Amino acid sequence: MPSPKPFAVLVLSAFAFAACKPAPVEWRGDARQVAVPQPYASTPAGDSTDSLSVSAIAGDETAAPAGARLVLRADGSPALESVAAVMTSPAAADTAACIGSLRTSALSSTEVYGVWWSRRSGGRASLVAARSDDAGGTWTPPVPVDTTDRGTVACERPAPAIAADATSGYVHVTYFLNGPGGPGVFFSHSMERGELFHAPVPIMYGARPSASAVAAADSVVVVAFEDPNSARSQVALAMSRTWGHIFARERPEASSGETTAERPLVAVRDSVVAVGWHSPDHAVVARVGTMK
Repeated sequence: MPSPKPFAVLVLSAFAFAACKPAPVEWRGDARQVAVPQPYASTPAGDSTDSLSVSAIAGDETAAPAGARLVLRADGSPALESVAAVMTSPAAADTAACIGSLRTSALSSTEVYGVWWSRRSGGRASLVAARSDDAGGTWTPPVPVDTTDRGTVACERPAPAIAADATSGYVHVTYFLNGPGGPGVFFSHSMERGELFHAPVPIMYGARPSASAVAAADSVVVVAFEDPNSARSQVALAMSRTWGHIFARERPEASSGETTAERPLVAVRDSVVAVGWHSPDHAVVARVGTMK
């Protein structure tokens, strides 16, 4: 019998390697509905009781308020908690601010960060951020996060997401825009207390405007996002173990694919990640997994 050709051997080896390669996330069962607290009690800014640095819901809320975040409790179960309202809005002095796009995250009881879209000419928008050192009483002047937008939709775009991590002190932001290299979901972060944001990193290119969420626990950063290439909205993940400097190549799916999954939420503790989204009936569902 003739020996296999070298190309065939390479192909078979590649398939064998792919088959043996572990999945990026080992999920603990199917997604389950997460109860929305009633009444929706506020959590003091910076309160980390059984919770982690997580993002607010991006977009128009119907099942949970905009000031909602997904957290992992001490027993490993996901839950929704409110994000404390700030005393004043950093976008109030911005006459070009897109209404409803402001998202905030508290690094401590006094140090709070905000990010929002600000209109520009021609239907473009800039993503800007500000910091408060007195629990939202006053804010620093806005600084640019991303000014490369080439779109024409002005404020008709998903709100950004933000996570300020108390362990590293870094501030992480995710968002969708039409950049010089094309439209897609992007990530940027600040290691300088929001005074400077680093060059954007593409999470996934795609034309469909997509909401996102971000969470961080020291060196681990996780981005949950609506797949901008999916005909029906689904939620996928991007993961970094280097404080967001480099993301793993994999973009594993988090939602089941059986129904539409929109407006993601995410939380992370060590190597455990919880991913949530809004289902077609507006309920919030979530699943928990272990990152490999």
